[in-house]
Amino acid sequence: MHKKNKLFTLSAVATGILFAGQAAAIEPQAVDLGGVGFIPTVKLSETYDDNIWEASGLAGDEEQSSWVTSIEPSFTLAARDRLNTYQFNYRFNNTTYHSSHDDDKTDHFVSANSHMEFNARNRLDLNAGHNRQQDTRDSTNRQNDEVGNKYHTTNLGGLYGFGAEAARMQLELGANHEWRRYTNNRDSGSLTREKDRDTLSLVTTAYYRIGPKTRLLAEIQRNDYDYQTANLDSTSWRYLLGATWQATAKTSGTVKVGFEDKDFNDATKNDPNNSTWEAGITWEPLTYSRVKLNTSSRAEEGSATEDYIDTDSYGIGWEHDWTPRITSNLGYSLTEKAYKGGGREGRKDDLDVYNIGVNYKMRRWLDLGVGYTHKDNSSNSATDSYDRNQVFVNANISL
Repeated sequence: MHKKNKLFTLSAVATGILFAGQAAAIEPQAVDLGGVGFIPTVKLSETYDDNIWEASGLAGDEEQSSWVTSIEPSFTLAARDRLNTYQFNYRFNNTTYHSSHDDDKTDHFVSANSHMEFNARNRLDLNAGHNRQQDTRDSTNRQNDEVGNKYHTTNLGGLYGFGAEAARMQLELGANHEWRRYTNNRDSGSLTREKDRDTLSLVTTAYYRIGPKTRLLAEIQRNDYDYQTANLDSTSWRYLLGATWQATAKTSGTVKVGFEDKDFNDATKNDPNNSTWEAGITWEPLTYSRVKLNTSSRAEEGSATEDYIDTDSYGIGWEHDWTPRITSNLGYSLTEKAYKGGGREGRKDDLDVYNIGVNYKMRRWLDLGVGYTHKDNSSNSATDSYDRNQVFVNANISL
């Protein structure tokens, strides 16, 4: 392969990994390390946040505002061998709260991925990752001398696909194992020891093609939750039917609807049996304008204070390219949560999030952005209601 073409291929692979899904993004130039592309990037942001703890503002639960500086360097190594691609990525995010240094933190993220195509009918995706993160203080520990909850997660997963791309039928088999452990606040009000768990996820999806770009699907998901101390061990099954399509009448997306059945090992707990769905649709009325819709419903995992959380979410976003360099985004989302079992039985939250932003592609290697986000959480638990406003400027930089 000609050297110029090799570098272009490496750049395209790494760019797709780093910035997939962004309407306006930098176009990093890969450094060739003997057939492996090396791409370093840096994201910088400065935010004014008027309620970093998402506090209610009631007496004894005062809000804390702060300027927040975020620095996120990262690098990606990417290689390609025919149709096979391999990537390794590391990034860390250092966040400084200038009015609340007890909340300063540095999060680390490491991941490795590969896509292998053995022939026209057989392909395999593998992934592995390890993260070390710290939450900003919340209602369980912001009045104490403790810092936010610290935890690390490790995951190993894979997805095997059988069937040619243009074949009438395809089959996918996936598996993922995640280990989650908390390292502080083990005996405090936040009870992080109750959140330690292992999760084994399995998925089988069968596709049936009814058009050149449209497929029907049937999917079965199984999640086994194994908690280290909390009495929340369970097995969850989801049965879904739906369709997926690409660029049909200016739309693309996936819609799945079905039934969810969650069984706790503890016979005294109520087992939810609910309808469930997932949908993500993109409508592109013009080549320079996109409307994105998404919604989902499922039973999320609980903690020491509830057995599980019935969660419904709805979102809409609009991206518009005003010029080749300037893109705006406007969005709204609603998340409805109903807490089931434990001490939070009967609690209900409605979280409204509004956001607006503008991105300016100043150079191939430099993007600038400004934006505003408003959050309004309405809860029948007074201390869990809050308003939060964030105004930010950011920059994405590459070679």
